[in-house]
Amino acid sequence: MLVMKFGGTSVGDAQCFRGVKEIVARGVRKHAPVVVVVSAMSTVTEALLESARSAAAGNEAVVAEKLQYLRQKHLRAIEELFPGPRREQVATAVSEILAEFEKLCAGMALLRELPLRAMDAGLSVGERMSATLLAQHLDDQGIPAQAVDTATCLVTEDNFGSAPPLMKETREAMRRVLLPMTEKGTVPVVTGFLGATRGGVRTTLGRGGSDYSASIVAAALDADELWIWTDVDGVLSADPKMVGEARFLDELTYEEAAELSHMGAKVLHHKTLAPLLTRMIPVWIKNTFAPEKPGTRIGAPHAGSPLGPKAVTSLAPVSLLTLRSNGTPGTTELFARTFEALSHSQVEILMVTQASYQDSFCLLVPQSAAEKAQAALAQAFRLELSHDYLEPIEREDVAAVALIGEGMRGTPGISGRLFGALGREKVNVIAIAQGSSESNISCVVALQDRAAAVKAIHQEFIVPSAAQSV
Repeated sequence: MLVMKFGGTSVGDAQCFRGVKEIVARGVRKHAPVVVVVSAMSTVTEALLESARSAAAGNEAVVAEKLQYLRQKHLRAIEELFPGPRREQVATAVSEILAEFEKLCAGMALLRELPLRAMDAGLSVGERMSATLLAQHLDDQGIPAQAVDTATCLVTEDNFGSAPPLMKETREAMRRVLLPMTEKGTVPVVTGFLGATRGGVRTTLGRGGSDYSASIVAAALDADELWIWTDVDGVLSADPKMVGEARFLDELTYEEAAELSHMGAKVLHHKTLAPLLTRMIPVWIKNTFAPEKPGTRIGAPHAGSPLGPKAVTSLAPVSLLTLRSNGTPGTTELFARTFEALSHSQVEILMVTQASYQDSFCLLVPQSAAEKAQAALAQAFRLELSHDYLEPIEREDVAAVALIGEGMRGTPGISGRLFGALGREKVNVIAIAQGSSESNISCVVALQDRAAAVKAIHQEFIVPSAAQSV
């Protein structure tokens, strides 16, 4: 079984839908059965968000403008895709879904509120419309297909806005709903990003939700592979805006892909990899607009898999927070209370380094969460700060740079070469993290040194290996 996921740019307009049809048709011929997971058409989710926010703010003109945009975008695609009698049927189905969103906006305007539960219901509209369009187009072109709303088979908790899936119940529901379709030769076209509580209330999976839902489908159905179709040829060894010699990678391990994602590369959200890892299902990143390109394979390492550095990534701006204790609290208590305070405030910690001779350490957090993190720590240590047991918490906005590749911890000289490359470019290293993962050596540099650091490390490790492979 093959699961294919198509992102928003892959279904951006009628021509894109035709391209997706060709890809699905080839998949059915070569890999049947096929299950498709689809995102909302490009720009649709943003328009839905803006409509909902405008409704809650009482801006009726913007709501009307966005609703008209959404209606026209989908009807234009329908007119181009369905020249025959099916056109009216598809247009009616899409209009009914959009009418639900219009009612939600009216309720938000009345209450002047933007409840997360209502937002999840509103955002579901984009995927439901694109799944309807694609399923009908496939069916119209001779590929039996049926749209599937994941409210019927992806069961989540009720944490609206970012609902964790209940995997056991989801597996049972997906197999019950989807397998009978594939056994009959029908291609299920499943809505990405969406789920529902046990009671059937709509939810969304949060950041990276569309890819995540695709990996959940693949794991639930014990698929052989997951192909994620996007608008790039695969995963690059660095940001091409910083490194002109960035190259596409043939393969990555799960851990390498997770480390890249964590440190800023637009690969796959780390949540996406978890369901695949438990069942060792490989995932391919492929280009919808150049399907002949091989793409990048992400999976378990195999005999002959190359070890060592593969890619350089960076994350900026991020904030480095430094805590220094005068002995009270001690190191263990300082760590425990810091992590507890940030956990309660739902602040993501990107990196931690500790001093070797005193009770102090620094941690890296997203810049967007820095103020919240400082406030949480100030509250947690208010007594110690007031009595000067703890020095004032320092904050510095910086950039994180990471070298990614399996097996680096067991290879002598990697760290020396990395810091030598930075030294030659006169890039000062503010903090370092290495050892907890054999696939990641991270360092913190000044914001203005970010591009120079990425380029220097890439030139040291990736360019020579590319030349050798040629």
